[in-house]
Amino acid sequence: MLNETRLLAAKIKKTSRKASGKTSKESVPVSARGQQRKAKILAAATTLFLKVGYGETSIDAIVKKSGGSKATLYSFYPTKAELFRAVVDSIVTSHEGAELKSLDDVRDTLVNFAEHRLRVVFSRKHRALMGLIIAERDRFPDIARMYYERGPLRGHTLLRDYFETLIDRGLIDIRSAEEASEFFRGMLMHQRYIDQLYLDAPAPSAEEVSVRARHVVDRFLEAYHQSDDG
Repeated sequence: MLNETRLLAAKIKKTSRKASGKTSKESVPVSARGQQRKAKILAAATTLFLKVGYGETSIDAIVKKSGGSKATLYSFYPTKAELFRAVVDSIVTSHEGAELKSLDDVRDTLVNFAEHRLRVVFSRKHRALMGLIIAERDRFPDIARMYYERGPLRGHTLLRDYFETLIDRGLIDIRSAEEASEFFRGMLMHQRYIDQLYLDAPAPSAEEVSVRARHVVDRFLEAYHQSDDG
């Protein structure tokens, strides 16, 4: 299981390159005006896909909201499916955040990571994105896989690799970095996921995010016996 996870994590960069358009039919505009038109189309499609879903969003509706013409839209995105992939890729890319690297203050590094994950995962935009991906998973399994690899799996891998570095430096006492990453993310987000799924709980406030992140990090470090040097 550990080897399978590591092999899957190794595919993230390759998947990112594919999703970003290097293997797509998506056209890259040269002029500033073309880039602006493409951005407007992407923004309109993002709004409509997240609001009413893929199936209920028509190309006509996207053109009407963004302005321009179908010819312009198809010059950038030959199919509705290509446009949908571009929308998901754009949102995921904007939410990736910084990597875990600093060893100067382990607590602050983990708190910043935890706060970022809570803000992203439970934001209204991301919540709508998850619903959309789940709804279209059978039609677009590649998009669901891309989201998983660059979202949940990337977060797990970042934590695991960071914990392995801390272990090597003698800054924290962890037997399994893989397991510790699972515990950390579970403590951080599991209950909020349940509340959101069954109770339609709203996005956490900035204060709630801060309090939750610090509480989880403190309990985690307490459980794993951070050394005095950390």
